[in-house]
Amino acid sequence: MQYFLGFTFATVSMVTLGVANFYYKKSTQALGPVNTTFYYYLFGFAIALCVWLAFRERDFSLKSSYEGLVWPLMIAVFLFASVLSFNYSVKYINVSVGSTIRSMSFLVTVVLAFFVYKETFTVKDYVAMFLALIAVVLFAYDGNAPLTNK
Repeated sequence: MQYFLGFTFATVSMVTLGVANFYYKKSTQALGPVNTTFYYYLFGFAIALCVWLAFRERDFSLKSSYEGLVWPLMIAVFLFASVLSFNYSVKYINVSVGSTIRSMSFLVTVVLAFFVYKETFTVKDYVAMFLALIAVVLFAYDGNAPLTNK
């Protein structure tokens, strides 16, 4: 049951990120990359606050969890950099290409999991990662796109 729930939540995350990636292009065209990033976080904060108020862990104490707050801060910094960079990318390239390149983030996660958490992978896992990487690179490659703007 836990695996099913984990898989379900991961699938919902994948679908909702895909839809969000699609809308970044329209938003950056209408507002610009920096404004899109600002409003993304502004609206995200309002939504997160409502969800937190409704579903937070009841035994949570900010004083006792102070040291643990470094991790959400780190996540916020990296997500901010990711979102802002992605917003700028779709200003200059197709959203499908930018989104595909962004999806290669799994490689960073795998490397960190291997070295930091000492997770182990089977040969099948390495083959799957390689094939996924090849698929992402092939999908993102645009043979007609110029390498420089002249």
